[in-house]
This record gives sequence, structure tokens and C-alpha cells, in this order.
Amino acid sequence: MVTIEYHNNPEEIRISKSLKNEYGIVQHRIILKIGNWSKEYLVKMDDELAENNIGIPVDITKTLTIPSEVPFEVDLTGRTLRLGPVIGFVAYSHKKHLSPKRLERMKGRFSSYSEIGGLIFIFAAKEIDAEKKVIHGYYYNPNGDKVNTRWIAGTFPYPDVVYKRHPIDTDRYNDLIAQIGDKVINSYYFCKGEINEYSLVDNELAKYFPYTESISDVEQVEKFIDQYGSVYVKPRDGAGGQGIFHMTKNEQELLVVTNRNREKTVLNNKDDLQLFLRKLMNKKYIIQQSVSISRENQNVDFRIYAQKNHLKEWVCQGMIGRVSKKNTIITNLKYVEKLLSGEEAIRFLFEGTAEEVNMMKQKIYTTCIDLCKTLDKTIGNYGDVAIDCIIDDHFNIWILEVNKLYGYDSLIKMKNRQLVKTLRTTPFHYAKSLAGF
Repeated sequence: MVTIEYHNNPEEIRISKSLKNEYGIVQHRIILKIGNWSKEYLVKMDDELAENNIGIPVDITKTLTIPSEVPFEVDLTGRTLRLGPVIGFVAYSHKKHLSPKRLERMKGRFSSYSEIGGLIFIFAAKEIDAEKKVIHGYYYNPNGDKVNTRWIAGTFPYPDVVYKRHPIDTDRYNDLIAQIGDKVINSYYFCKGEINEYSLVDNELAKYFPYTESISDVEQVEKFIDQYGSVYVKPRDGAGGQGIFHMTKNEQELLVVTNRNREKTVLNNKDDLQLFLRKLMNKKYIIQQSVSISRENQNVDFRIYAQKNHLKEWVCQGMIGRVSKKNTIITNLKYVEKLLSGEEAIRFLFEGTAEEVNMMKQKIYTTCIDLCKTLDKTIGNYGDVAIDCIIDDHFNIWILEVNKLYGYDSLIKMKNRQLVKTLRTTPFHYAKSLAGF
């Protein structure tokens, strides 16, 4: 790795003899590339440079922040000398959410920075300046020993790679990918029910999901219930279990609707159903085949954490099981009676042997990785998702949701600090690899 040393000659970059020998630099003129910024310079040997330094013109700093205290890796291809990786992390929407104090909460994401190096900066989506091709934000200074020296404000070139944990508006996003190509991790920011809807027209996706449609009318809902016996009705872009209902028929063939608070409503006729659905029409709702099973009136689902690693390969980093309170239709943390490891949750459901439990765990992992590869082929480039799934009575695995933005509350409650650390840091290892370093 090298660090930058600034000099005053705007026409040249300076290299030491050791750097020249290490990278086989024989070019007299070279294109310096940092992120998606580049400029051609005359190459000058400078024996006074420290062994691991490279000298670049200070006039770059008039428009860009290229810190001299971070270590860069070097890649020489033809006449292009790249310093990197340069990774942009979009974590918020507006500039008002950015401050060193707030960014300090993300310090744990950089605990493996020494293995990555380069320029990593955090920014808000609206701080992309498409006209000037720069991004305003804060970079991580590995040498900072307190908040205000660890997070330094600056103006940065478009990066090699963007890791997206917040949506970017269409115009800015299109300009970004026009410059950096398909190097946005979690590129398309789908909403909750959208992946299920894609499965209706994509046979490769359809096999993973319970059958789902967007709600249109009473006849459709009645047909679903007649066909599947019980269904879930969910907001298309909901979160936290808000607005979710379970529908099934009782012994009198009347429709029973249960909400997330375990409150039941009996709909006596078609008019009652019409009135119920009318209340939902201010939001887009989906209706989904129910494939869930329960033990002792408790639903069980699984959350699998899938990421791409430094080899650009999908791996399942871990899995937890969530056991709901009795007669509760959802398993969000608020409505969970207990959190279990994946193996414990499988055993809770099926009471299998250790070998059978491990086989089911591997089946879940294989299904999730296959799904992630399918998403990459059909929808966007992903690298960091949490997948919610269930197992039915026939040991089939069904995907309920793919979460591109997820929290760590369950893992923190389970005191699984190692998995939290892995999940927070792995995307930057993938980003480095995607950047070509």
C-alpha cells in the first residue's frame, strides 16, 4: 500500500525508485485514476520520497478531497495507475442526517478497515452532484482517535463502488451508474411485495415464493381463500408487521380476519368483506397463500443473513429462528416469545436428530443462495440481504421476504456480537473486490 504526499507541480506525479521497481513502472506519462476521477501526468522519479509514498499535485485538493493519511492499494494496467479502493457508502437521504456524532454509530462497520484500506466515505443520497460528478460526505480516517478526527467532511470523486443502504433518486442514480457501471451493491431498491410480484412473471423466481397477487377486488380474495384455505393480506411496502392480516374460514364458513394484535373480526357476508377491503385501498396491498405451520399455536420463521464475500461469492453468514407468541400471526421482534439459533428453531419444529437438523439447515442455505443468484440475474446487483423463510409440513422451504435494509436488534438481543461484526464489515470486503483491488 502507498500513501499520498502532495507537491506543487501541477503537471507531474512523483514516484520513488522502490515503487517503480515494485510495480514495474516504465511509462513516462501516466493516467492517474482515483475512483472515477482521472488525469494524465508526467512521471518523475523522486529519490527523496518515502518508500511507500506517491507524490501527486496539491491542486487536486482545490476540487476534491483525497486524504493523505489513508493507505491506498496500487493497480497498474497499461498506462493507467489506479489508487484505491474508493468506496462510497450511502447511508442517509439528506445532508442534515450527516454529522461526526451520528456517524460514530457506524464505527463498528470499519473494524476491519486495515484489511481493506483506501478511501471509504459515507454520504447522503441527495449529496450526489451529478453536474460536477462529485459527492459530498465524510470519509473515515483510520488514524482518528476521537469523533471529530475520525470523520472528516469532504468532496469526493465518484467512487469505484457504491454500497447502498438507502435509495437514491432516479436522476442521480442513473448518472452514477453511467459513470461507474454495474458496481452498486443492492442496486435496485425494491419494496416489500415487489419481489413476490416479479415471481408472477418469472418462473425462475416463482418456485421460491408462496403464490402472491396484488389485491384488486372481493372476488379475487374469495377465490384465494377457497383455493388455499387461509391467506395473508399485507401492505406492499409495509414494515414491522404493520397492517398485516390473516384470513381463513371458521366452522360456519364465515370469514375470520385476525390482525397482528390477535384481534379477530368475523365478516358475515360479501358486503362486510367489501367494506373491509375498502379500508385498505389507500395503500397497495398484496394477498398471499398461507404456507405457515405452527407448533403449540406458535408460528416459527427463520431469518437468514446472506452476503457476498471478498471472492464475490454468496455465503450465508448465519441464521436465527423466531418463535411467535401464542396465536400471533407475525414474528416481528415485538411479537416474538423467543429467539433461537437456526438449529434450535428447526428442532423446535420437527424434533429431528442432529444430522437431520443439519441437513435442513443446509437445504435452507442452499435455497437462499440460489434465490440470491436469481435476484442478481433478474433484478439487480445485490450483496447484503436478510431473507425470511418458513418450512412447511412437507419440509418445503418458502421465501416470505427479502430485506435489503435490515437491523441487528435480534442478534444484539441474542448477544451474537461476532455475527453482527461479520454482517457490518463483509460488504466492504465485497466492495473492495468489486472495485478490482
